[in-house]
Amino acid sequence: MSPVKQSKNPGDAARAKGGRPRKGSRLGPRGGETTVTPGGLTRISAYLDGVERAAVRRKAFEDDRSISDVIRSALRSYLGIE
Repeated sequence: MSPVKQSKNPGDAARAKGGRPRKGSRLGPRGGETTVTPGGLTRISAYLDGVERAAVRRKAFEDDRSISDVIRSALRSYLGIE
């Protein structure tokens, strides 16, 4: 009988027990490290075309704000949660 190979993914143990990683852990639903900041913001990815990217960068520069702040503000306004 060959030895059982240990997984390097810490979330595998939680899934093997039939659940998700513990709440409050830094493990995401697939067992990997999450990208949540200490302030509670979660990292996502979005694709922008060249015109959108330039407009966001220009607005951030003009308002002396980060690109992320400009995008969050636009999303909140669009979604009516501001």
